[in-house]
Amino acid sequence: MIRYIHYSWSLEKQLGGLRRAGKKAELAASKCETVFSDIRRYGCQGETVLRQRTRNGELRIKNCVKYDLGGGYRLVTIRVNCHLLITFVGSHDDTDQWIEHHRYDTFVPSKLLYRCEERVAQSDIAERSDCEPLVVDDIGDEYEDQLSARLDESQLKSIFQGLFMNPPLALDRTDSAMEAKVATDKVHSTSAIR
Repeated sequence: MIRYIHYSWSLEKQLGGLRRAGKKAELAASKCETVFSDIRRYGCQGETVLRQRTRNGELRIKNCVKYDLGGGYRLVTIRVNCHLLITFVGSHDDTDQWIEHHRYDTFVPSKLLYRCEERVAQSDIAERSDCEPLVVDDIGDEYEDQLSARLDESQLKSIFQGLFMNPPLALDRTDSAMEAKVATDKVHSTSAIR
């Protein structure tokens, strides 16, 4: 459950740039605002929010979700326990560059980087004293579901064959090579003596 939503301080500047960039970018900015309100209202698992997610997901940053805003524009969010960080909005290329630049960062909700608001939805009426830990299954990655539907056990075994079979140890191969060399040396030394 998302309890706190943190908006990057640079988000308003990014949205303003989209509004000035042209018709497609302006539509993406208004769609971004719609995604914000849907997240506030329904959380990350709401049907309207799930439909906006990109098909391939994002694997470079842990718990990162990209939303398709149309016209080649994306919104990037990162979940940290019960906190949702809304970090970036921009064109597909700008988003890719931002993710690549921040892929090794540790994301922590901070007042220096994010403006925070508490999310209270109809389903959140029951008060909770602390945040529940992040479970990756909560996010549910559509891309992983598509991949697992296409893979069967034999394909997985061929990909991860080292886990299913006991490959010969490096020492065993070295010992075999040494034995062959010793045998070859014996043959050469015997023929040299004659």
